[in-house]
Amino acid sequence: CIPVAKQTLLFQGKVLQDDHDIEQCAILNNSHLQIISSSLGTDQHRNNQVLKPEQSPPSNSTEPILNGQDLPKLRVMVLPKNGTMKIPVEVNASDNVGELRKELVKVQQRFQISLPQEGYFFIYKQNVMEDDRSFRWHRVDHGDTIEIFNGSVSGGS
Repeated sequence: CIPVAKQTLLFQGKVLQDDHDIEQCAILNNSHLQIISSSLGTDQHRNNQVLKPEQSPPSNSTEPILNGQDLPKLRVMVLPKNGTMKIPVEVNASDNVGELRKELVKVQQRFQISLPQEGYFFIYKQNVMEDDRSFRWHRVDHGDTIEIFNGSVSGGS
């Protein structure tokens, strides 16, 4: 048995946060998780609870899925502000929207687009997309269009 305070769970190479549920982490049925046991618990909010698995998984079931390599890609179309051409970009449904920024930098020269220097955000179906939420959370499907808008989004009341 491993005390909870000494456990770290990973999904697709990313550490799972205690305050996120499985939907926020885009964990589906038959997803593979990794557990790392540390000698020192670093999170003071955890206590000494012990999780006991109902049965041990087979030893060959611990292969990690890193960077979603085994997951089918979504091809989304990105429409720059004042743009006439949609840019095809491949992402994983479980990726956070923030990953789209990295992909756009990669294809920027090939498609001769200029990303706004003063910042930008994404709109999908007339809604602002949150960078820390997944494409699945936003219900983005293969072939859907995501628009780029100049500026930034700030919360208000």
